[in-house]
Amino acid sequence: MRLRPFELIEPESLTEAVDALGRADGEARLVAGGTALVPMLRMGLLRPERVIALHRIAELGRVAVSGDGLHVGAMVTMAAIGRSPEIARGWPLLAAAAGRVASPAIRSSATLGGNLGYAEPASDPAPALLCLEAEVDVAGPAGTRSLPLSQFFAGFYETALAPGEILTAVRVPAPPPGARSGYIKFCPRSAEDKPLVGVAALLVMDAGAGRCLEARIGLGAVAPLAIRARRAEAILRGATVDAATIQGAADAAVEETDPLSDLMGSADYRRQMVRVWVRRLLSSLAGC
Repeated sequence: MRLRPFELIEPESLTEAVDALGRADGEARLVAGGTALVPMLRMGLLRPERVIALHRIAELGRVAVSGDGLHVGAMVTMAAIGRSPEIARGWPLLAAAAGRVASPAIRSSATLGGNLGYAEPASDPAPALLCLEAEVDVAGPAGTRSLPLSQFFAGFYETALAPGEILTAVRVPAPPPGARSGYIKFCPRSAEDKPLVGVAALLVMDAGAGRCLEARIGLGAVAPLAIRARRAEAILRGATVDAATIQGAADAAVEETDPLSDLMGSADYRRQMVRVWVRRLLSSLAGC
């Protein structure tokens, strides 16, 4: 299908991009990797007058590690995140989740900022970043601001971005010392598909006592937005971790979900898979 004509703008600075997005002459859309936007343009679901490409803004493509943690620019691709030695060493949960996004071809184009800005409920990186308590940086007509990723997702394909704002970076603090983490996705059709259920978890264990000192669980594809399973976390935190405790946490995680039914599976099937995959991941991380 042929694309409807639009004006393509390629700013070389963030200021230029914000100005172009804020123009009053018709609808504008940002494009990063294009893996979500381009198909919608081709199908005629979106008909913007302007498309603003962010690939020339150098600061959006930077990855930096400092005493404050990890800084990932919005235009950094999933492939770059997945193969970064620094991210693999310090933030293996993020590297694992980025490495599970779709196919190698998609990962080479898809960007972290585009993924989060699209607010796909079945995002792979989102549950991992929620477990890592990431924050996002935003720039717009009123200046810059930061907010926790947990407040950035506002609903089904909705974010807290105000009109004219652009997600510029994701900042991830260092995980707690001794943290064990992992990400698993269940795809009933293809390993390259969106997850029917995505589960990220981070545990800090007192190895001698078998007690959980910290627990974080992120879930994708089982609610209108990626979520933290906080009631399940509370069951684990401070408890001696055994099969019964893990089962209780998995059951609690199910109660925190609000899944939809679609072609991949019914809402009830998704709930059952949450119970299965939360239990399996926690058991693996806790060694029981």
